Amino acid sequence: MTKSKTSVSKIFVWILLGFLFVGLIGFGTGNLSGNVKTIGKIGDTDITVNQYVRSLQSELRNTSQQFGQQLTLQQLQAFGIQQRVLSRLVTDKLLENEATKLSLSVDDNSVRDTIISLNAFKGPDGAFNQDAYNYALENAGYTSAEFEEEIRAETARNILSQSILSGNTINNIQAELLAAFLLETRSFNIQVLTADSVEFIAEIPTDEELKEFLDKNTEQYVVPESKMISYAILEPEMLSDGVPVDDGILQNIYEEKKNEYNKPEKRTIDRLSFLSADEASSAISKIKNNDTNFDELSLERGLTGEDVAYGTFSKENLADASEEIFSAQLGEVVGPVETDLGPVIFRVREIIAAESTSFNDAKNSLAKEYALSAAKKLVDEKIEESQNLLAAGGTLEDLVGEVGFKIEKILFNEETDMPVLKDQTFYKSAQNTDIGEFPEIKELSNGGLFALRVDNVVAARTKTIKEVRSELETAIKKQKIQSKLDQTAKDRLKNNWYKGEILRFNNKTRDTILPDMPENVITEIFNLEIGKGSVVSGDQKSYILRLKNVSEADLSTDNAKLLLSQIKNQINKSLSADLFESFANMARINSKLDINEQALNAVHSSFQ
Repeated sequence: MTKSKTSVSKIFVWILLGFLFVGLIGFGTGNLSGNVKTIGKIGDTDITVNQYVRSLQSELRNTSQQFGQQLTLQQLQAFGIQQRVLSRLVTDKLLENEATKLSLSVDDNSVRDTIISLNAFKGPDGAFNQDAYNYALENAGYTSAEFEEEIRAETARNILSQSILSGNTINNIQAELLAAFLLETRSFNIQVLTADSVEFIAEIPTDEELKEFLDKNTEQYVVPESKMISYAILEPEMLSDGVPVDDGILQNIYEEKKNEYNKPEKRTIDRLSFLSADEASSAISKIKNNDTNFDELSLERGLTGEDVAYGTFSKENLADASEEIFSAQLGEVVGPVETDLGPVIFRVREIIAAESTSFNDAKNSLAKEYALSAAKKLVDEKIEESQNLLAAGGTLEDLVGEVGFKIEKILFNEETDMPVLKDQTFYKSAQNTDIGEFPEIKELSNGGLFALRVDNVVAARTKTIKEVRSELETAIKKQKIQSKLDQTAKDRLKNNWYKGEILRFNNKTRDTILPDMPENVITEIFNLEIGKGSVVSGDQKSYILRLKNVSEADLSTDNAKLLLSQIKNQINKSLSADLFESFANMARINSKLDINEQALNAVHSSFQ
């Protein structure tokens, strides 16, 4: 028999705290037949109903806490959590079965030592308390024999797991090689060529070139599958011209909005406060004598423009010094003025002139506004009539003839850009309606009405040269310029010709990000030998790379030591995980898994 207490207490503390003291309120298996003891087995090891129920209950509690509300088993199943619980339990039982095959177990004394060491069973004096132990097990639905056997099985599984996971360490040389690879630095120059760097005039491509380019890049010039849609639309603007407008009505509207058409002069002002009137008067005197100014006084106090900004006011709304401020010129400083904050001085920063619009000047805009508002009401009055017409079997064309709609057509796909598609209701209707669906009256955000019909679906197709000639010509021109840039860059590299601005980079590692440059520039640098160069093609740019120096990694630095430690830990964990997965997979192959679906369903239906 193998004895081990090393990690059992850690493993079971959370289990006991979860199972024993939270309780099983609201969850039960009272309706489960007493004849059903297991939900399945793997190899010779049973998966008991109680083990599965307890696992489900624990997961249900934990997940409910995360969501902040009590979840049902059905919700757990919908999230895939129930299947995860079962999978985890099967894995545990798989390891338990393998431990049994290998005769791994612990003796009774080890089980006893583990139990009495758990804080969950200790009394106020810190010693093991038999009453607390019995009470906790009873609440959790365990017998003492079941619980002790579960600790024994869990310990055996842990011994087996640790034997697989521990001792898997990477060779130091391997870690150092990887660290040296990552910390190696390189110094290099980059010369950037742009279209301005070369003398080249791209000729207008021929039709043959356009066709060849289109054939090679068909996926970029495709009209997606589209719907041919007919829609009937009635907007307020269509009825506004027929709305009679009375001057008396317009005059009343003008009076209601008089403040909008007649705005008083406003002034934006800044304010500086002082501790005494003498200090404020001294500041005004210095400003008038040109010994200082408002901004300098602000800066002396460490104040910004935001700090001294007081606001924009009409004369009526300004409580302090309104006469002085509205008599002052732009930029003039007035004061001192006694306020609730003490003596202050004001500066006029901006003068907003008064605006006055007479009734006659506003009449046209008032008439349009009134007519549009009245037209919206007329449209509203036609909703029921339009709905009834379609409900009686009427068509979009009938809406035109009998209600006053107009009919339009649109070829709709994800690329279509038309004003009516800016309306979300219309867009969603066009997106979701299929051939054969009856049109419905729906409202537009501008107060209008519409109904649409999908006439047919147009298959995706390649655009014609006529449709995209301009785009093709631009693309071919860019391609030719890029080709010329790349060739010029290669010639300059071959002839070792330095011309123009040279960008110098020193001691850069492989993870360096070079702003505004292609990602493969740094990769290419680390593929070069000292003194060699390469050309990287960009977007209307070419990059001439020249490697100047390679510096091997210094593994004695603190940064290198930290990286080495991280590499070892990561690879060791990965290696252990791979070995464990390989062992588990092999164990699954060699052990038959048998799940009783009827028993599972019985457990699920028993949850209250």
